[in-house]
Amino acid sequence: MKKIYLALMCMASLSLMTACGDKKSGKGDAKDENKTEEVANNDEQNADEQEADEQEADNETDIWGDPYKAEVLDLTALYTTGDFKPAADVIFEDTLAADAESAGELPTKWDIKEGSAEVGVSNGHYFIKMLGGTTVLYPMVSDAKEFLPTKYTVEFEFMFGKDVFYRLNFFDYEESGVGDLNMWYQAAEWNFAKTDDEWIHGDKDELNKLINKNGWNHFAASYDNGNMKFFINGKRIANMPNIKSANYFLITGDEADGESHYIRNIRICK
Repeated sequence: MKKIYLALMCMASLSLMTACGDKKSGKGDAKDENKTEEVANNDEQNADEQEADEQEADNETDIWGDPYKAEVLDLTALYTTGDFKPAADVIFEDTLAADAESAGELPTKWDIKEGSAEVGVSNGHYFIKMLGGTTVLYPMVSDAKEFLPTKYTVEFEFMFGKDVFYRLNFFDYEESGVGDLNMWYQAAEWNFAKTDDEWIHGDKDELNKLINKNGWNHFAASYDNGNMKFFINGKRIANMPNIKSANYFLITGDEADGESHYIRNIRICK
């Protein structure tokens, strides 16, 4: 009887050990399956992140204007259908004519107050490239500090690109600032400083609709005895009263890198 009891006990112990082994084996299989699934999920997540990064890079490349690919603006159509009408008498004009400019050389009608600039050409169309750090340009006129009358229009074509920040700085004869216009791509907006403490901001949603992020854009300003208007691609975006009269202005490309700041067809009229 004792022998039978011992035999039964051994069989029970063996069954228990087998069951525990099977249970442990099941845990191991579950861990392996979970680990495999986790690795697969990580690989999928990494692939998604890489695809998103590549897509973002492609998008950034797409929205950086390239003067060697962009089509030339039809200014006649812009004047005909848009809100901006240039004044009649030309004070200064730079169409960057082929017979006057050479690619890689300094633009012939501009002085450089800061930084550097050179002429670029694409399909026979010339433009100014702002280079290195901050570049400040002002037109070569008979009196560099007093060429704006009490009624005038200013216009030029520009292109947005990587880290682009354009400024128009308006000064009186004594070199005191009377207004700063700022335009930049990152926020696709603009603002104008009447004084250090008084800023006027543009509607970036409206500007986003007006701006061509892949090509040339047209900027214009008109001033008439205290009333200043701004235009983008022929559409008026601002009408500001009580703006001080300026005698001259500078065009600035902040943090110009030679790959993004481009202007062409600059004209000042009265």
